[in-house]
Amino acid sequence: MTERENFIRARDNETDDRYLGTRWVRFHHFDAVEKTENNVRVEARKHDPLADGTKGRSYSGEWLFVDYNATDEYAPLRDEPDLFVKFASLADNDPGTTDGRYDIMLEWIKKYGVLGLYPAGNFGPDLRSEREESLFLFWHEVGRAARCMALYKAATGPPGLLQRSGAPGKTLAEKRKWAETTLFDEVGSTLRRECFPKLFDLYSQVREDSGETTDVGLGWGFRSLLGAMYLQMAWRITSRRCAAPGCNNIIGLDKRSDAETCHRNCKERRRYHRNKEAAKLSATSHEATAPLN
Repeated sequence: MTERENFIRARDNETDDRYLGTRWVRFHHFDAVEKTENNVRVEARKHDPLADGTKGRSYSGEWLFVDYNATDEYAPLRDEPDLFVKFASLADNDPGTTDGRYDIMLEWIKKYGVLGLYPAGNFGPDLRSEREESLFLFWHEVGRAARCMALYKAATGPPGLLQRSGAPGKTLAEKRKWAETTLFDEVGSTLRRECFPKLFDLYSQVREDSGETTDVGLGWGFRSLLGAMYLQMAWRITSRRCAAPGCNNIIGLDKRSDAETCHRNCKERRRYHRNKEAAKLSATSHEATAPLN
């Protein structure tokens, strides 16, 4: 099973499709508005296509109401269910140079939109920007997302992977506990800052007989694209995982509620390992109770 399939299954296990419609805007063009040796800040400015640049600037005023720089809006939780994985994987192709990083960042934000971080000089909860991106902060968040993926694999993977992860601790249990706690702190802090519970009017209609709304549901909203991606990671963490040795796939919602494995092959492998362990315990018990000659 691919990681994309795992994230889709996790999302479908943890929430309803009706709650996935919160939208985020994408833009055609970004202008560099500030450059330093190690950072570039870009902005998707509004452009008036009716302005005449040859005979003085004659504004139509239409640009005040229509943003011609906006490509479209999309629902990242519904349309890009594995966006967190795609974002974290940028770390694997980090060129390590300002120009190289800038090109990757620009391609990303044109395709998916800016992360929605604080614009320069503003740090209030309502001052996030849907039009600006900072090269330094973008790659800082890439590194943090990649670290979360590594912590998740260490916390849920086989012992060998946990040993190689560099997690502190004398025992495997201590190492796994550290990886889990660190991961939960990272994901949890982002959820608290960037996401919020949200009431959804599912039909936006009123019954003619009583005047009551037809249905309302409680889901999640996000203040930034970064928040949407960390919701995806949170669903991956909390969803049911296969109990077969060596498998960390998500058990789909289509499986029975008491299913412990993601596939019949995993079910057989788990039964094999259980029988093997039982036989080993039985042999040990038999040796311990065997009479001495």
